[in-house]
Amino acid sequence: MSPRGEDWLRAHAALWYGEARYRLAWLLLPQAATCAAAGLCLALAAQGGWGQPATASKARVAELSALRDRAGKDGDRKAFDELTAAATRGQIDAAIKLGTLYDPLTAAYFPRKTVPDNFARATALYGPGAAVGDLTAVSRLADVLLDPANPNRDLRRGCRLAQTWIEDPETLQRTITGEERLTVKLATCYVEPGSGLPQDPVRAGGLVTAVLWRRHPPTIDAFVNNLGQQNPALVSGLQQSLAKQGRYIGPVDGRANPGIVTALQVEAGITNTVAAPRPELRRIEPKGPEPEVRALQAAAQAGDRGKMAELESRADGGDADALTAYARLFNPVFNKGAVFAPDTQVAVAYYERAAAAGNGMAAGEAAVIYDAGWGNVAKDPRKAAVLALRSLDLKDSQSEIWLLFEEAGSWSGPFWGALQAELTACGFYKLPVENKRNAAVITALRTYIKAKS
Repeated sequence: MSPRGEDWLRAHAALWYGEARYRLAWLLLPQAATCAAAGLCLALAAQGGWGQPATASKARVAELSALRDRAGKDGDRKAFDELTAAATRGQIDAAIKLGTLYDPLTAAYFPRKTVPDNFARATALYGPGAAVGDLTAVSRLADVLLDPANPNRDLRRGCRLAQTWIEDPETLQRTITGEERLTVKLATCYVEPGSGLPQDPVRAGGLVTAVLWRRHPPTIDAFVNNLGQQNPALVSGLQQSLAKQGRYIGPVDGRANPGIVTALQVEAGITNTVAAPRPELRRIEPKGPEPEVRALQAAAQAGDRGKMAELESRADGGDADALTAYARLFNPVFNKGAVFAPDTQVAVAYYERAAAAGNGMAAGEAAVIYDAGWGNVAKDPRKAAVLALRSLDLKDSQSEIWLLFEEAGSWSGPFWGALQAELTACGFYKLPVENKRNAAVITALRTYIKAKS
């Protein structure tokens, strides 16, 4: 909190507890509706001491917490009535505890509460505590007022309260753990012109990444899996914030480009998998060999030298199906030496010609050979990477599966490094090249596939 804000709250509290006329004047402001709705003004009329907090006694706070938990977790109506009575008597801590029972955003913590979710009631109960600077009340009221589901959402007031909360020294000491949702809401305040706060996209981006560091699932879902649905101004703030830290080198365009998605995955610690559902593979027409070519291949595999020569002739004539079928005759995966010996050099020579002629399956199978270094072909990770991308260019669904899903392929570390280098050259991969499969390269591959579809 700023020094001016601290001075204001200190003066406000002193007057509130010491001057009955000040309390009466305050009630003439819009806050009076909040107080009346809470039912706390009755205590003022009866005792003249409304608003006296119970924070002087830690034991009393613990007692109120126990009452709230019994009411919300055990369904204890007597505990609820006792907590309500304490709030009505003007105990701000009691009002805050009671507010959490009505608060729809905390409902999951109190599965057996006997009162319905009620944004308006929660707002009223949090209001008095927030007015005197109780940090819990400030944060809860801000969260409620900024929630899109609240029919009485108040952007300006909620944003002011959220900023008060984040700037309080106690918040900085405790960090934002436990209030990740409110932190993200505050981030939107810095990119919403109607919030009343100075617009600061970089600060907004920093708040979101701070939440991602804490592995907050809803934020990961919103800003990794569904970044394209976020406010472009906030996406731009993320790009600017991460660029200042050297963690993002792409354009600052407010768009969910592959670079920023990858950077956010890194911030969230997603390293072994992609935080997104597996896409349904595109439905494409099968590109297998024609029946005549398949018949020639089967006969050749059985040892018919005449059919093999005929298949070779068709392949040398540039028939892509025949090129692939002839390559498979010598691929050690399909040829176990039962009739004639495999020859991997012959296989890759014909596979590469088939890939050049437009057969994606041939490109993928050649990539596997170059990566593994089978038979008499030396390992060549770069060539394997080039052929793998060629297979994606040609929309080969089998290659997509091999590349995207770890359990479906067995690519080497150097292959992944070479693939990252190729994707970097194409503008799809933004991080340093490393010889291992990582979430960033899978994201880049998905984007590459989408771009080519």
